[in-house]
Amino acid sequence: MPSLSNRRVLTVGPGQEFATLAAALAAAHDGDTLHVVAGTYINDFASIDAKVRIVGVGGKAHFICTEPIPNDKGIFIVNTDCTLENLEFSGAKGPSGNDAGIRWQGGNLTLEHCYFHDNQDGLLGQGGTLTIRNCEFAHNGAGDGFTHNLYVGNADSLVVQHSYFYAAVVGHNIKSRAQRTVITDSVIADGPDGTASFSVDLPNGGIARLQNNLIEKGPKAETGIIVAFGEEGHLKNPSSLIVQDNTILNDQTAHPPIAIRNASADPVQILENRFYGLTANEIASGPHVLKRNALLATSPYPATYWTLSLPSPWPVK
Repeated sequence: MPSLSNRRVLTVGPGQEFATLAAALAAAHDGDTLHVVAGTYINDFASIDAKVRIVGVGGKAHFICTEPIPNDKGIFIVNTDCTLENLEFSGAKGPSGNDAGIRWQGGNLTLEHCYFHDNQDGLLGQGGTLTIRNCEFAHNGAGDGFTHNLYVGNADSLVVQHSYFYAAVVGHNIKSRAQRTVITDSVIADGPDGTASFSVDLPNGGIARLQNNLIEKGPKAETGIIVAFGEEGHLKNPSSLIVQDNTILNDQTAHPPIAIRNASADPVQILENRFYGLTANEIASGPHVLKRNALLATSPYPATYWTLSLPSPWPVK
């Protein structure tokens, strides 16, 4: 890593040092910061191979895909440590049907105030650590059940804070195979039109905690399962799940509901949550421990709540 005195700020946008992010990244070195002027950047496909920070300035820098991505992977490909702030990604598509706003292939990636919508995948990939703060993922998925708002493969950790996952298209709102998954202070919802399968899918277990979230299963959801743990087997060692102090709502009637489906042998700790639209027998299947949970007779979030134009990230009340 270069010394502080050697780190540079590169500017991207109309009238700036570089017209495209791809050109700026080709000139970037470890430690540089890239300032991208707010606006739209059409088919500006980029590979991040230097340890940089990329920031939208004056508003969000919106990277829009209007054609099949040449690499058939993502608008951005991330290969090393980087931080992305105040960026927007939409329209990612390719012949594989599996193209993403970001394809994460390695390194430690941090996202702040980023927005992913209407892509075949919002973010797809694996690496070291992925940290997501104050971000929004909405309407991502190709409609095949294999593409998702967020899909993390074999990674050291996924940490999600103060973020909003909404209306995945048939796939899951969050799917994580990371060794450690922590999701806190966030909203994960289908709303009136979302068709997601699971709200949170942890198919290979791992050390996981869901705490202080609002999780809503909508009327058009593909299944009645809200959180799934270990259903694909090949469990990571160790594996455990704590579900604590969440509000979990079931707004669908087409499928038998279950809030937490545990396919592992280790009991899930289900502590101090509030459930609506579920009976006591529908809170959990598989080994579990229940303590100080409450069943709500009325929803704290009526149907109109999900149609309001609330600020992003969606507030947790």
